[in-house]
Amino acid sequence: MIARGNRRRVLALSDQTVPYVYSPAVKERFGDVDFIAGCGDLPRDYLEYVVSLLDRPLFYVPGNHDPDDYHVPGGQSVDGAFARHESLLIAGAGGSIRYKPPGLHQYTQRQMYQRVLMMLPRMLIRRLTRGRGVDLFIAHASPFGVQDARDPAHIGFKAFHGVIRLARPRYFIHGHTHIHRNLERSETQVGDTCVVNVYPERLVEW
Repeated sequence: MIARGNRRRVLALSDQTVPYVYSPAVKERFGDVDFIAGCGDLPRDYLEYVVSLLDRPLFYVPGNHDPDDYHVPGGQSVDGAFARHESLLIAGAGGSIRYKPPGLHQYTQRQMYQRVLMMLPRMLIRRLTRGRGVDLFIAHASPFGVQDARDPAHIGFKAFHGVIRLARPRYFIHGHTHIHRNLERSETQVGDTCVVNVYPERLVEW
């Protein structure tokens, strides 16, 4: 990691390839990021290209349009799992609400509650000692009622409010809901957590 005190810079990507990211220009524009976060529905070769040019770790989750065997060479999936980057703890949960049967990486509200419950013990133990159960939570879909939509495919997950309330991540980042940043809000403060829609590219700094 580039030495700059406690400053963190994360390149977050989701849903759509961006020409200046999928080119040598990515190194000039984002060469000093600490790591890359993939929020789903992106071609594997796109993420692999960014990893190879920036030479930074990638932590990612699948989106609802990604294949069942979604794996990005050089990256680490945090779908229902944890990863460490130096002093940071990163976790995630991919997929969207179930809106058609059958559907890969699609879950009912109850199924996502079950997935999150399996992750909470570790986050709660860490919160007791560090103040935050996780530093960054990576998702494809948004929390219910926060930057989601009312059509059947883009309703957010209610279980994510439990993550925010109990684990207190500094950032909760997601994609899935396509926005126009000049017209729609892409950042929402929920308790101690900043929820950010990163579609299609976002530099997250703290």
